[in-house]
Amino acid sequence: MNFRIDQVWVGPDVVDEPMTKSIVQKLGNVEVLEGASVENGMRKLVMEPDPFRRGKRIIRLLKFKGNVVRPCPGTKSYVCCGLEILHIGQGCPMDCAYCALQAYLNSPVLDVFVNIGDMYAGLSEYLEQNSGQFHRICTGEFTDSLALDPLTDLATGLVSLFAEIPNASLELKTKTDQITPLLDLDPKGRTVVSFSVNAGQIIRKYELGSCSLKQRLNAAAHLQENGYKLGFHFDPIIPYPNFETDYYKTIHDIAVHVRPESIAWVSMGVLRFVPQLKDIVLARFGALPFFHDAFLRGLDGKLRLHVNRRIEVYKKLTGCLRDYFPQVRLYLCMESTHVWRQALGIEMENNDQLAEYLNEAVCCDDDSR
Repeated sequence: MNFRIDQVWVGPDVVDEPMTKSIVQKLGNVEVLEGASVENGMRKLVMEPDPFRRGKRIIRLLKFKGNVVRPCPGTKSYVCCGLEILHIGQGCPMDCAYCALQAYLNSPVLDVFVNIGDMYAGLSEYLEQNSGQFHRICTGEFTDSLALDPLTDLATGLVSLFAEIPNASLELKTKTDQITPLLDLDPKGRTVVSFSVNAGQIIRKYELGSCSLKQRLNAAAHLQENGYKLGFHFDPIIPYPNFETDYYKTIHDIAVHVRPESIAWVSMGVLRFVPQLKDIVLARFGALPFFHDAFLRGLDGKLRLHVNRRIEVYKKLTGCLRDYFPQVRLYLCMESTHVWRQALGIEMENNDQLAEYLNEAVCCDDDSR
């Protein structure tokens, strides 16, 4: 899978960064803008009818400043998993119609942070200062972990790094199949490669530019043979009429490709979104039927389906998942203790309890790897 890149915008303080030079060299004859040309380019881009569409073909190389590891932006109103985000960039070259980043990011281009020396130093310092706890760290919250990796080569370095870190694990989250460089590495049980999955018709109609489900699962099958743990994220689940038939098919396909013992966790989250996303999606993609369901404002301000309907959805998928994977660690993304109890039959009372539940999948000593 290769994504089309038309331009590279280079920030003034990263011109001499090794990654900057490497990316420009790999892209060959692509147009490179620097200085005032970048500012002019952005002014023109934001005036277009759909800046995001063309912005997905523009990479902006920047220096990341601030704390390189930050808590996942969950919510106090629901149980959150304690994931921490390692910032490698913002924006995604794929164009999923439901994507929350359309409402969250203030830039339509693909931002890549190229000062990786600072990133490694900041990560090492953070883990040393917080050595008394275990850290599940993910790179795929504000971007796809692997979509631009053929240009950045970040994933291979991170897998090697985390293989030697005793108090942390790495999660790479993707909708691509770009895993070939990872197959030459020994993750030592510390890296989980997670695939966002959905019903087949949702992938085909609304996850534009992404890999097919078959391609993702073929990649997962190769990874498990090379010592990687796997994750699967059913998020967002979109409960259209008779949705369960298509989602059961996805679960069946996972079971065909993946051994139960290879799976670290499976998450579920029914479609929810900030109110402004609906207008953005309408302008970019037209009226999508699932954005016009009976949504209510939740405790976190997001629009959600009624709690009883979400419980019904989770129950259906949970039953199927447990039929195929009886011992799998299932978890819900940003749901209440009530929903956990009713849908999964699990008493999940707080964030710390959920973090410990998930840490058990990746926190192990050398003898148990």
